[in-house]
Amino acid sequence: MDSTLSITGLSFLEKIILLALDDKGWFGNSENSIKFGIAGAILYELYKQERIEIKEGVVVIKNPTPLNDPFLDRVLEFIRSVKKSRSIRSWIQRMVYKKMMIRKSLIRSLIAKQIIRKEEYSFFFVMYQYKYPVINSEIKKQVREEIFNHIVSEDKLNGHELMMISVMDSCKMFRKNFRHFPNYPKFRRRIKELIYFNDPGLEDVKIIGSINNAIHRAIVASNVSIHA
Repeated sequence: MDSTLSITGLSFLEKIILLALDDKGWFGNSENSIKFGIAGAILYELYKQERIEIKEGVVVIKNPTPLNDPFLDRVLEFIRSVKKSRSIRSWIQRMVYKKMMIRKSLIRSLIAKQIIRKEEYSFFFVMYQYKYPVINSEIKKQVREEIFNHIVSEDKLNGHELMMISVMDSCKMFRKNFRHFPNYPKFRRRIKELIYFNDPGLEDVKIIGSINNAIHRAIVASNVSIHA
């Protein structure tokens, strides 16, 4: 294991997957929702890279030039290939139901970087599942501490940090990551303020608020279809 790897060697999307997993390697409450959270985060990343625009909740291609990033370019081409303009929620759902295997690709990337490993788990030798225990706990600790400290200290957050908060809120990731941290009650109070997405001093707050709303709506629709 490369213990010298720092969090600067992780992409924004890899950090989200890492925090979605508990230390034993399960997604838990995030199992269904994280797919939608990652899809929303990808749209934000394409927006930051000036490949798409988001106008009144509708996604529009701005620049179809590839970014030489396998995850982002796959989605960019997918959006470009569909001529009809669609809402943020529609693209999030289409990414998930198209089975673009983005979550699995990100997991493979974290395995290659020796941050997590893949294990097969059997339940009474009948049902088989995979889990992904963390093997580089120092990296995960750094990711957790970075975002926790920025929030508790009430530093001005950048767009990626705010988008991370959006995904963590949508996918029930706060408690599993931060409940043992000192000042957790203060952290939760600050989160409740941030997720209104109405602070004009925060970077891209309106865009992220729109994406956050779309993620929530897509997850609710998914839960309804699962239990119908």
